[in-house]
Amino acid sequence: MQFVLLAPSSGPPSGAWRRRPVRNGRLHDSFLAALQRFRGQIYLKDGAIKTWQLDAKGRHWMPGDEESWHLLLVRGAGVIGCARYLVHSNTVPFENLTFRHGPLARDRSWGHKVRHAFESDLRMARAEGMAYVELGGWALAEEWRGTMAALKILLASYAWAKLMGGCLCACTATARHSSSAILRRIGGCSFEWRGEELPPYDDPAYGCEMQLLRFDSRYPNPRFFPLVGQVETELAKSRVIVGSRSVGYRSQNARAEYKMATA
Repeated sequence: MQFVLLAPSSGPPSGAWRRRPVRNGRLHDSFLAALQRFRGQIYLKDGAIKTWQLDAKGRHWMPGDEESWHLLLVRGAGVIGCARYLVHSNTVPFENLTFRHGPLARDRSWGHKVRHAFESDLRMARAEGMAYVELGGWALAEEWRGTMAALKILLASYAWAKLMGGCLCACTATARHSSSAILRRIGGCSFEWRGEELPPYDDPAYGCEMQLLRFDSRYPNPRFFPLVGQVETELAKSRVIVGSRSVGYRSQNARAEYKMATA
């Protein structure tokens, strides 16, 4: 079992990884397609997506896939887990975040509170000189849930962020498989605005209750410090494959279908 990292065409910061990153667009696209097929299989089985949300080759595309970092957990020749890190400059406006299109952000009562909560974190990221990252795309093979592999793929977000120089992060977390509870235990917490927590909400795109959670990569739950350090060492020695271009494989019709489903 080992980690493989896919980097966008901009590549990783210099000196962060012990192995020299490899710029190979064809290999990057091959790994990206494999994780999208894997993610599609897992999400479909869990009832998080419908068959029409997969392309003809069974791949599940998410907005920003081609511009994101991807963490793959690989055993033998197969993917058994994955996660996604969409990195933004801390000057990114709220309108450019994918969370801007979520149900809670578009809610008449809560939308302005979501905006203010995110903009507060963006101001903090600018003040601290850190990047802003949207986490997501987590998937793990059923037989590996509840194992050390499951914990490591979550803690890898902290380890990866440390290698990147630190960042503030946000994610949507589902109650399915106790994911939101687990993310809180490792260091996640609710977004707040003026002392009021943003509430859970029903997401029709994934057919489940979701929560918006925030993370500061500098402060995981202290009980996990040793394991975060171990994962950081593993990531630093992992293969990093850099894409040569940001070109998606999906057709314009497929992208339009996705936007209609999440509108």
